[in-house]
Amino acid sequence: MGIKARPARNTTLMELSSELPAVVLSSLLGLHISRAEKWTKETGSTRVDYAAELSRRQAFRPST
Repeated sequence: MGIKARPARNTTLMELSSELPAVVLSSLLGLHISRAEKWTKETGSTRVDYAAELSRRQAFRPST
């Protein structure tokens, strides 16, 4: 069919790398941490605010 998997994979990795810190990306996808850090740096996202953002999401979670 002519569908190339590598460009789609790389696009997906770039998107995830811009939204997640390297350690989370590594854990979720089974990537070596150095490879996950490379992807994160390539997107220009250090995600230093990730923990604060996650904390805010959990703080606003309605209690059951």
